[in-house]
Amino acid sequence: MDTRFLESLIAVVESGSIAGAARTQNLTAAAVSQRIRVLETELACELLVRTSHAAQPTPECLRVLPAARELVQAAQRLRSATDAEGLGGPYRLGAVSTVLVDYGPTVIDVFRERAPKAMLTIRPGTSRALYQDLVAGHLDAVLISEPPFSLPKSLRSSLFCEETAVHIAPADADQKTPGDADLPWIVYDREAWGGRVIWNAFERKFRRGHILCELDGLETIAQMVASGAGQAIVPEWRGLTAQRSNLQELSMTTSAVRKMVLVHPTASVVASLTELVLAAIVKAP
Repeated sequence: MDTRFLESLIAVVESGSIAGAARTQNLTAAAVSQRIRVLETELACELLVRTSHAAQPTPECLRVLPAARELVQAAQRLRSATDAEGLGGPYRLGAVSTVLVDYGPTVIDVFRERAPKAMLTIRPGTSRALYQDLVAGHLDAVLISEPPFSLPKSLRSSLFCEETAVHIAPADADQKTPGDADLPWIVYDREAWGGRVIWNAFERKFRRGHILCELDGLETIAQMVASGAGQAIVPEWRGLTAQRSNLQELSMTTSAVRKMVLVHPTASVVASLTELVLAAIVKAP
């Protein structure tokens, strides 16, 4: 089975039409249609429901898609194995949203300059979900909050950032006694790995007031605080600076630190690209 034909099938499903897949693959619509017909013959099933302007996957197609993606990725890795420096082929990076904002542009720039043959995919998500995808082999490395447990020997962790907790309130709030104002708490979700660090350090403070809600979304928490919805204690990620004009930072007697790490397999054929990710993070302004 020609994996290029599988690439065309995946492109059709992702774009929603044969014409759209043809554009992304720089092929004619007739060529893409021919590839799909060949696959349907080989698999003995109909893969697409075609209309005049669209093409939707059949149930049979949805069942074979995961295996098709794995075959395509394996073929891409086989082709990249001939790259002497190991800087080619697909590379799947997971990152929590704050890291994606803080370091994503620099990582992309570095890959474009130093690894132009690499096919970088960045997937956002929570630390827990991204870690699980890494363990399952769906990602090559993840930029996440430090896991609250020891890693297996098959994985390695590299610390790249430590974010000190800050107490934030709306810029116009009257906070004469920090933490005792009428504003409710917007809590960084205690079930999140980074949120657990904050909760363990400030649980008593939170429980003395009213907890409005818990969120695993630091950007949203900062926006809610800036709009006057409440106060919060969050790790000071770089992107928080963008909200400074709408926030005030209050003094605290207790401290906490969220550690951010790059977790990746101890041995991997894409180790050179993982080192490039670390180099990009160091380079980030």
